[in-house]
Amino acid sequence: MTSVEAIWWGRPGPLARVVLLPLVLASLLFRAAAALRGWLYDRGLLRAARAAAPVVSIGNVAVGGAGKTPVAIAVATRLGARGRRVAILSRGYGATRSDPRVVSDGRALRLGPDAGGDEPVLLARRLPGVAVLCGPRRAALAPMATGDLGADALVLDDGFQHRALARDLDVVVLDAANPFGNGRLLPAGPNREPRAALRRAGLVWLSRVDLADPAEVDALRALARAATGREPVESRHAPVDVLDGALERSFGLGALRGARVALVSGIARPGAFRRTVEGLGAEVVSEHRFPDHHRFTAAELAPVLAGAATGPGGADLVVTTEKDAVRLAPADAAHARLRVVRIDAQIVRGADALDAALDAALARAAARLVPPSHPAAAPRAAARP
Repeated sequence: MTSVEAIWWGRPGPLARVVLLPLVLASLLFRAAAALRGWLYDRGLLRAARAAAPVVSIGNVAVGGAGKTPVAIAVATRLGARGRRVAILSRGYGATRSDPRVVSDGRALRLGPDAGGDEPVLLARRLPGVAVLCGPRRAALAPMATGDLGADALVLDDGFQHRALARDLDVVVLDAANPFGNGRLLPAGPNREPRAALRRAGLVWLSRVDLADPAEVDALRALARAATGREPVESRHAPVDVLDGALERSFGLGALRGARVALVSGIARPGAFRRTVEGLGAEVVSEHRFPDHHRFTAAELAPVLAGAATGPGGADLVVTTEKDAVRLAPADAAHARLRVVRIDAQIVRGADALDAALDAALARAAARLVPPSHPAAAPRAAARP
């Protein structure tokens, strides 16, 4: 854990508290700026664009690592099961390009992780038939998705603070094991907004509930009900497969049982990844952590890959996350001893609340998009996932 991570997510010692003092002053300025921006949107002085389709936003309060990507996959899948042509609008953080662009048109992947960003590419690979677009201005992506690609439902990835595009439902993801870190706003803490911002949400999604203290989960349930009037959705990050580095061959969940493994990751909260791998029966003999969205070089990976099964004390396999795997060079991804753990958000409680919130959002969007007297305003039947 870096010093910043210790300040944000852990229990900083006396020295870290001294370092925190100037950051607290900066966080007060950040809070004031965020409050002013929110006030301008609330009063209509800053206008949010309306898309020609229902918009469901997946976001969070704290930066990074809450588990938005598995939630976005789950929501897009549920919308697709309702007969919707879904497009995901992503910021494309970490990409080399910043123009509005199509990562996938739902039929073929058009961009790789460098130009499209690792998370958009991962979403495109996990969701055949779903278009994925990225760019810093999601309001500019919406007409591309609805007009050019024919989407009739939009999922706004990492959208809670992106208020330039109006939404019909805000889903806010909280990591139940550590939802708000030290409780402070950036840069003194990990939070983009105070927890009171949850009042803007339509639904709270608690991820990693299996790793959280039951009393803390109870408190978060009460917070979610008070903020939204709904029970939260609760999920665990469930491993569903172990793949090769190219994400093409399945080895099954038993592939890591009894193996000595080296972990490589460039994600916001690598501790949860380690616990997942250990839960699959592997023994972690070394761990190589890089910053979130890190682009691995051959020089960084070569010694780790070469060290697998080279002698006593070495690793049998090198294991990474699916988000990291999409950033690997083809030669590294093809390494025979590389394995990738695929994770899904497995809902353990609140599926009915999610379905009700999605159905209500689609109904609200239908009411604003189609005049009440128009025949198309009648609700259409949709299959449940």
